[in-house]
Amino acid sequence: MILITALAFLFILGFSITIHEFGHFIFAKIFKIPVEKFSLGFGPPVIKKKIGETDFRIAWIPLGGYVKMAGEEDVDMPFQKSNVDNTPAPTPNFYDAPLLHRILVVLSGPLFNIFSGFLVLVLLYLFYGTYVNPHLRIRVEKGSYAEKVGFQDFDSLISINNTLLHSWDELEQFWESNRGNNMTFLLKRKGEIIRIEIPAMNDSLFLNPYVPPVVGSLKRDGPAYRAGMAFNDTVVKIEGDTIKIWDDFVARVRRSKNIPLHIKWLHKGELKSAIITPVPYYDPILNDTVGQIGIVMPLKKVYVTPSRAISMAARRSAELIYFTLKTFYKLIKGEISRKVLGGPIAIARLTGESARWGFESLLSLLSVISINLGLVNLFPIPALDGGHILVGVIEAIRRKRFSKKTRLIIQQIGFAIIFLLIIYVTFNDLTR
Repeated sequence: MILITALAFLFILGFSITIHEFGHFIFAKIFKIPVEKFSLGFGPPVIKKKIGETDFRIAWIPLGGYVKMAGEEDVDMPFQKSNVDNTPAPTPNFYDAPLLHRILVVLSGPLFNIFSGFLVLVLLYLFYGTYVNPHLRIRVEKGSYAEKVGFQDFDSLISINNTLLHSWDELEQFWESNRGNNMTFLLKRKGEIIRIEIPAMNDSLFLNPYVPPVVGSLKRDGPAYRAGMAFNDTVVKIEGDTIKIWDDFVARVRRSKNIPLHIKWLHKGELKSAIITPVPYYDPILNDTVGQIGIVMPLKKVYVTPSRAISMAARRSAELIYFTLKTFYKLIKGEISRKVLGGPIAIARLTGESARWGFESLLSLLSVISINLGLVNLFPIPALDGGHILVGVIEAIRRKRFSKKTRLIIQQIGFAIIFLLIIYVTFNDLTR
């Protein structure tokens, strides 16, 4: 498993970094700016080969990469005095290029990351399809709005505003697209067709699906898998308490990290049981470490058309961008703990988890990492792409370039900030 995690980690990191640096490289070539180095990783090269004017290399420290264009400071040795000299920069060089060209060269790396993340999602939906919640039976809480308007436990939804429903996902999408309009539900109750009218409202969907505690899929080598659980098994009891719905099962497991649970389940009609200990898992959405045993509820795989794959990928990419920016905004405001920040160790852990679920899950993580890498690089921190853009804009405003020494100092400050951030997130990873 360590080998699989290592290979998966290198695949995800290698892909994301290569795409990012290729964006810089290709736009530098478009604007005829000589590229002296194309490096995956930092430090001394493990492998290198010169093609034309460019020295292509793979270096020892796999924490990023860089493209060094003519006239730029050497990223590999930002703190060494030898980087500051009075040797005239070659012509043409990066700093001789028009500001717009420089901004496009710098911007291309993050944009290639975001676009490649989008393309991975398109391919994922196109070749692997997507998973939807097929359950259209509902559960109704006592005193809820759903109960007041006439819904009952185990009603089966048929349609909404004459649109047939095939999954819970379709219901949620329809609701979000038609908020503020009157809604008409058709449902089946004990063999009878019932019609329920809902007046216009802007609230979120007030219904919850009834999902039985059935195993849809298992993580290889997860606690449930090792205990002998299998696809389509039904959980019936935890610590003597009867389990009837999926949400109750998940809630019990999540609050029981590192606590052994006596779980009973049905396997092809035969009652089985085992002591299963939920392992800790950090959930960034909940901002908490919860227990998990490595199973997923039953989902239905559906295949989509190319146009649908593109629209779904665009929507998912937008959601990822929004979620990432919202998370950083909340971090700055102090609304969520800085412990949500993860570094290389957290990425390696996530990669290992995804690899154990399968290649499809690994590709999904790749899209997330690639899009996040693009966004993070746009932050206005010296040494990141956003910092380079900010420096270029400041130079344009003051109508004067910074000296080579000043640029190097800015770069040193940037590397110091990044180095401290790496130490901080690594500490988070180790103590999480």
